[in-house]
Amino acid sequence: MTHKDCGISWTHVALGSLYGCKECSHGCTNCYAVTRTYRFSANPVHNKDGRFDTLIATKKQKVTMDGVNTEKVVRHFSGDILFNPAHLYAALKVREPRMIFVNEFSDLYHDNVPMNVILEHFRVFEAVPHCTFQILTKRADRLAEVNKAVLAKFGAWPVNVWQGVSVCTGAKVEMRRIDLLGKTQAKVKWVSFEPWISDPKQALKAACPDLAQRLKLNQITWSVIGGESGSKEKSRLMTMDDAQYLFASSKDAGCKLHFKQLGIQLALKLGNYSTQGKGEHRAKGGNPDQIPRKLRKREWPPIPRTKVVRPSSFKVAFDPKDWKLFKG
Repeated sequence: MTHKDCGISWTHVALGSLYGCKECSHGCTNCYAVTRTYRFSANPVHNKDGRFDTLIATKKQKVTMDGVNTEKVVRHFSGDILFNPAHLYAALKVREPRMIFVNEFSDLYHDNVPMNVILEHFRVFEAVPHCTFQILTKRADRLAEVNKAVLAKFGAWPVNVWQGVSVCTGAKVEMRRIDLLGKTQAKVKWVSFEPWISDPKQALKAACPDLAQRLKLNQITWSVIGGESGSKEKSRLMTMDDAQYLFASSKDAGCKLHFKQLGIQLALKLGNYSTQGKGEHRAKGGNPDQIPRKLRKREWPPIPRTKVVRPSSFKVAFDPKDWKLFKG
């Protein structure tokens, strides 16, 4: 678990209990977690026993540079998942109310993560009621299975678990995640429209004219909006029209709104791109002064005040020293 500020505007810290994933969405193409996980695998301290070796795969891609055809190596997630129980159980030691993002380098609902591991995460979450756990998944097809298992195990979703889905384009397969989330009994349901990648051929308003109604019908509480970060060459554009439509639809649906960042391409388009000055997120258009005033809102759902709990009698189901690899 990362105890220091992880640099994400809508949370405090990130839970690093899982590493590894596999591309499943248009929004996965430039995932920063691939590079970060590769660095772990290349670090002789972190990877002294080779535990990270199979998480990253490579493929060769043909490119043209300066008129010359060549190949470059592209890294991507293999589908293997590495579970670090010690990082999960570190959440039991948090002694102040914190928002904790689950999971920075993986997806808790990846097909290769066993249900007993998912439920152990929920057992930890329930044991630390003064913290808020913000789960984000692109594997919405697994939400029905998770919902059933959580209800069977706990009787209800822990109130401090916010269940979210990532939606990155206006494609039906992406928007369907909102509907699948709506069928769960999670107390707080949220959507991360990030990285939002606009369709150059069709504005989102035309593709999804009923977005506000969809959010409202599925009882979405919170909406996070942001363009893609990364490099100038690879990052993709969130248009201002789409940004405004996501914002207005979320507002009309009664959602709390959190506009995270413009993304590199929109920041460039608006003349707001900068790597200088105050604020570490200027390059991605993530500083409030770079965001147009009509979009400059950062809200959260209400968090009940809860007494800090010290779960000293918690019995762990997994040996904290025994990392587990789930093969893809």
